[in-house]
This record gives sequence, C-alpha cells and structure tokens, in this order.
Amino acid sequence: MTDSIKNDTSSFQLPEKTKTPSSNSMDKDMFMKILIAQLSNQDPTAPMEDKEFISQMAQFSSLEQMQSIGKGIDTMMLNQHAGALMTYSNLIGKTVSYESESTEQDASGKNVSSTMKETANVLSVKRDGADVIAELSNGKSVSVYELTEIKTKEEK
Repeated sequence: MTDSIKNDTSSFQLPEKTKTPSSNSMDKDMFMKILIAQLSNQDPTAPMEDKEFISQMAQFSSLEQMQSIGKGIDTMMLNQHAGALMTYSNLIGKTVSYESESTEQDASGKNVSSTMKETANVLSVKRDGADVIAELSNGKSVSVYELTEIKTKEEK
C-alpha cells in the first residue's frame, strides 16, 4: 500500500501572484448571477412569489444607483481638488504674508511664545491631501488657508 504513495513534490505549484485576491463585496454582476441561478433552479410547481421578485429587482436597482452615486462623488472630489489647485495657482509670483509662531527663552529661562508676521513670494503651489500648500521664497511651506495678506510682487 505504501508503494502507491508517491513523494513527488514537482506536482505542487504556488498560486500565481498576478491573480487579484477575491473580495467579499457583492457587485451588480454577482447579484444578477445569483438572481438568474435562483430563477432557473426554482420549482416550477411553486414559482417565486412576484413580491419577492419585485423586492429583489428593487434591491438590484438600489445597488446600481448607489454605485453610480459613489462614482459621481469620486469624480466630483477629484474635480474639486483640481479646481482648488488651479484657483490658488494665481498666487504664484505674488507676495504673501502669514503669521508664524516662535518660542524663545527669556532672561529667567522661561519659554515665551510670540507670533510674528512674515512675508515671502510664492514660488509654487501643490496639493497635499485636501490642503493646498504654497511653497515660499524663504524656504517655508504654508497652507493657503493660513495666509493673511496677498500683494502683487513688488518690483525692486
């Protein structure tokens, strides 16, 4: 009996890395396949109630509409981020002011915070998540929402 057992490891293969892992989320194609399988395998003497069928079709329609809304919201968010970047691109070449906080030690060794107004020229703008950042000529990066003043670049 032990002669029939082969110790052949060459028949074992690792799964392909290019395959995408299956997800547990249901999409509309899976829903339709389940519905078609349910309809084709139902008992002809006791068919599905029309109320159940209408309910399942309504669920399918809701799923399709929710997916469509989700795609629309994703597109709208991308457009909004691109629009914000384009809007703030007009800051390039302008002089902006912002407040920065600095902490210094006084004569007694106590830390004292002070707020001072800094001014610099905007070299570029970039998007960082939902925020738009202005790259300044003084080497600092400041959120456009922290700017307190915008002036046309002064000629020297």
